[in-house]
Amino acid sequence: MPNGPGDSMSAAATPQQQKASKLHIGWIMPPFVRELPVDATDDEAAATQLYELVTGLMPNHPPELQYRFALGLSAQLELMVEANVIYAGLCPLEFEGDPGLSTIVVSQVEHDGENEAAVLQATRETLERKYPDDEWDSVELNCGPALLRSGISSFVISAEWSASGREIPVTQSQMQAYIPLPDTSEMLIFEITSQAGEHWGLHAELFREILNTVDWGTGQEIADYRAMRSSPVSASAEPDEAVQKALYWHSSRLLDAAAVRGRVGGASPVATTTCTDCWAKGLRTPCSAKHLWSIDFVPVVELSGAISRVVEKFSVNGWEAEAGEAEETMRAWEVDASGKRVGHSFRISVDMGTGRIEAEVTSPCSRSLHSAPTDSAFG
Repeated sequence: MPNGPGDSMSAAATPQQQKASKLHIGWIMPPFVRELPVDATDDEAAATQLYELVTGLMPNHPPELQYRFALGLSAQLELMVEANVIYAGLCPLEFEGDPGLSTIVVSQVEHDGENEAAVLQATRETLERKYPDDEWDSVELNCGPALLRSGISSFVISAEWSASGREIPVTQSQMQAYIPLPDTSEMLIFEITSQAGEHWGLHAELFREILNTVDWGTGQEIADYRAMRSSPVSASAEPDEAVQKALYWHSSRLLDAAAVRGRVGGASPVATTTCTDCWAKGLRTPCSAKHLWSIDFVPVVELSGAISRVVEKFSVNGWEAEAGEAEETMRAWEVDASGKRVGHSFRISVDMGTGRIEAEVTSPCSRSLHSAPTDSAFG
């Protein structure tokens, strides 16, 4: 049986009355994890679900042992509700014929940290004082930064719940992950505990895999995703005329800076895309656009100096340029007065062997404000 879920969690953040998060939170549990009814609508529903869980988990055990185990789980449910637990499950794992069981608990609590780094630092300092012998690790999960704690927890099974009718002291391995939710005053706390002994590493490895499935999104992001799935045509719609004209104008500037002759391509429609920042937040609907074009049959004497001419032109006047990883390649970004990359960007490369220049001009995220220049060689 796990110790009270609020024991170590309350050391990091004092749980307050649960408020509805503006984020939709999810993660993936293996199908063999048996969920505990922490969100049961009433005691009768919880009892029914516990009975089905225990009899399915322990089909070959005597009814009396099943009953005691169910009673113990029922007592834990009350503690879980007090600790703002939003999910709990039992995870049975078998290694070389040796069965083991762990408990996974997820809580959602409020904190008063200024930002993610501050709340993780404060959490670590608080818990280090309470658990000086435990191990700590600052990690970067797929969903963002987190703090991992690994250690030992102890509790006592009361005589009322034990199969022997006597109090039983229990020591178990425990791992916790503290995950701040971005742009909120909330934090997720994932916890796994087990008496698996030498097979604890198997449970801990599974726990880490689960942590890397944690994800969230706002209501708007969920709506965008659903719109994209239900209406693929609208998700790939052409950008508006102002965006296209701005891309053509910047492409013309780039063409002028290269100062080469040849056959210009790029008459295909401007392609929509999702910018890196939006993609990292889970948004998949288009917010930006790209204009791809090329120049073929460029004289070698003109091609050899094309990159240097572009660098000279776009290293000043609100632009930042840098050489690419490959030779004869460069990128450039519009920057503001502070040097922050904003607005349009482009990548250009030359192929001396084929006499070809390739360019990709990208518009800023549609959530940013920008003006649309006019007059270009592309339309």
